[in-house]
Amino acid sequence: MSDAELLSHFEPTLRLPQHLAQVRAAGEFLLAGHSLRVRTQRPETAIVLSALVRGHDLGKGSLAFQDYIADPARYRGEAHAKEHSTLSAALMLLWAKAQGWDALPALALTQAIAGHHVGFATLDYLEDRLILEEGDALLEQWASLDRQALGRASGLDLAATEGDFEDARRWLFRRQRVGERLQALPLAEAVGFRLWSQFLFALLLESDKAFLALREEQLRRYFQQPRPQLAPECVDARLAGLPETPLNRLRDELRTQILTTTDAEHPCCTLTLPTGTGKTLLAATWALAQRARLAEDGPPPRIIIALPFLSIVDQTEQEYRTLLGLDPAGCAQSDRLLASHSLSHAEYEVEGAALGSAYTRFYLDTWRSEIIVTTFDQLLLALCSPKTRHQMRFHALMDALIVLDEVQTLPCRLWDLVDHALRGLCAESTTRVLLMSATQPALLTGARELAGDGARVAAIFGQFRRYRLRFRHRERQDLNGFIQALVPRLTEWRAQGRRVLITLNTRASAKAVWRAVSAQFPDIPVWLISADVTPRDRLKKIAAIKALRPGEPGIVVSTQTIEAGVDIDMDIVIRDFAPLDALIQVAGRCNRHNRLGDQGGEVEIVSLSSPKGREYAGIIYDQVLLDATREVLAEQPEALGEDAVLDLSRRYFDLIRSRKNTGAELTEAFARWGELPDIQSLLRGKTGEQTSFLALAEDEDWLRLALECALAVPDRWERREALRALAADIQQRTVTVYTRRGFHPEDYADPIGYFWRLRSGYYQPDTGLELGLDDEDPATCIL
Repeated sequence: MSDAELLSHFEPTLRLPQHLAQVRAAGEFLLAGHSLRVRTQRPETAIVLSALVRGHDLGKGSLAFQDYIADPARYRGEAHAKEHSTLSAALMLLWAKAQGWDALPALALTQAIAGHHVGFATLDYLEDRLILEEGDALLEQWASLDRQALGRASGLDLAATEGDFEDARRWLFRRQRVGERLQALPLAEAVGFRLWSQFLFALLLESDKAFLALREEQLRRYFQQPRPQLAPECVDARLAGLPETPLNRLRDELRTQILTTTDAEHPCCTLTLPTGTGKTLLAATWALAQRARLAEDGPPPRIIIALPFLSIVDQTEQEYRTLLGLDPAGCAQSDRLLASHSLSHAEYEVEGAALGSAYTRFYLDTWRSEIIVTTFDQLLLALCSPKTRHQMRFHALMDALIVLDEVQTLPCRLWDLVDHALRGLCAESTTRVLLMSATQPALLTGARELAGDGARVAAIFGQFRRYRLRFRHRERQDLNGFIQALVPRLTEWRAQGRRVLITLNTRASAKAVWRAVSAQFPDIPVWLISADVTPRDRLKKIAAIKALRPGEPGIVVSTQTIEAGVDIDMDIVIRDFAPLDALIQVAGRCNRHNRLGDQGGEVEIVSLSSPKGREYAGIIYDQVLLDATREVLAEQPEALGEDAVLDLSRRYFDLIRSRKNTGAELTEAFARWGELPDIQSLLRGKTGEQTSFLALAEDEDWLRLALECALAVPDRWERREALRALAADIQQRTVTVYTRRGFHPEDYADPIGYFWRLRSGYYQPDTGLELGLDDEDPATCIL
């Protein structure tokens, strides 16, 4: 078969030379969109990418693949025989050997080619893929490859690629001892090599899909449309429209300092400030100023803002929409702003016009926007997940301005990996990183503090006296006794027009308090905010809390879902015992804008136990964190002002760093191409079996019908896309429970495919999920 006859794709029908030329054009375009530093710091970059885009599909020249791709529906051969990535990787390894390549670039080449359909492999698994037992169907297909025809199709000189299939693996892993060489690299170099390999992998992944996902006009936009301009002055315009507060002067001073002190020699920065000081707009000031400076010497970097909770992701997205002059109530993504999380809508607009679903998916999957607002999950998946759908957006992290807000919520076991990976991105590219928090864990080695030196930061915190912390956790209370003592206090606070936030550690204890309080005070709003309430209803309640008028009473009963970053302003906060950073974060909701004057807010820390005598804090929090908190607070007086929280926080994180595993073994596994745990389990720990329920209102039968239609689509790829289009609507109306022995979802819900739709009576926006299970023990239903 001649090279002109070799097929690459069935729909649309593409010849192999045509497809390789398209991938090459897209790869060169994507690389050119990165900084000169990325393109030239490693001389092999352009060389390896050129080999990738030309050689990644050479295995498609096998007889079995050509038989399959001519008419996939009628193919009757062995499924394994048509696999092409392994053949491509082995052939390109022999080519790299003939070209005299070093082992490490050859490893990056092999990884990207072998994994461009299945993911980024561990080193051991990658070697195993290059081993074929006698009689394996791929050995026959290897022998069928016409190297001369493939050389003409790819533009590569394959005439000198001598050797059998096994010779490829033997050269790289035995003669070149690539595994030993990777192990011998200093840790920072190994991390850098891993990031560089992922960068090339991501470029290939996007290049391989661009021409298949886009057509005509969209391809012209992809290659030719100029990137939007983002003016740093938009922050000034936004600030000019905000009301005057006592904090404005400090914010102006901090903005001036940020604009005058950031420089290229300090790509890693922190911003450690009390809650409510406007860190979102300060971060925007930093990011837009850095972007303008870097754009003077190359392409402007993307801005990526990552946050831990969906409630503050939504809040931050709305702030940036306002900042950019977009419709704050809008939900469509665009080339200026893109939200990437489970609740974001799969709609993408170009110049105000919505794109088709296929185009939209490609733009969303590749983070094709100037500002991306996302979650820690999505950022870490792009950084560490082996899956191609996550790795395709990895190159967006190179030459980016990355902001991690509320960074204290990252579990200790991720500290070392995040530290090395973020610093590695800065070393490999023009990436710059900003970590923000009121309780900074100091996990980024060598970072520069934008608020100033230690004395300056201490002086800033010393100015804040918005509340007093009262430590009443030393004597534990049972939940019923707490409720009985709470009601008369709430009666007094209601008469004073006070806003009260009561934050508990479990859903069930929050539900028990909410029931008692709402029954006692039917004349004022009493909101329940927990994971028993759908994300959509939680956001509605937060908006209603923000809308309270001065002097209008209201009571919020919540779990920690409202703890960090949510911009609500309460007069009194009661918090069940928790790790110190959580206590300080929830205190930041108290007298947030200093409406009540110095020490006008009250934050009370209690320790509650379930009816069975179990401490709620111990049910969900790491005991080491709780013990460290008790130790830091042990010698403190019964009451402290807000100005003491910086010192408490520093002492707490010093203890944590000395007592907890910060994940050095994860960094080693990442750097040496080993096995990494699942990102979600690293972020949240091991969780039990869960069941998710879809809570639809009576007027939302349209979603049920749309879901049934999507599930009925015969083609699995089209069905997947139809479900992904509904994903945001589904997630907004979903509640999840931890199941236990004897729990049967069919007792409460009806199946729609593999979804469970709650029957009437089991969910209400006010009360949340009501399955009648709480009475056994409030401690059994956590989160």
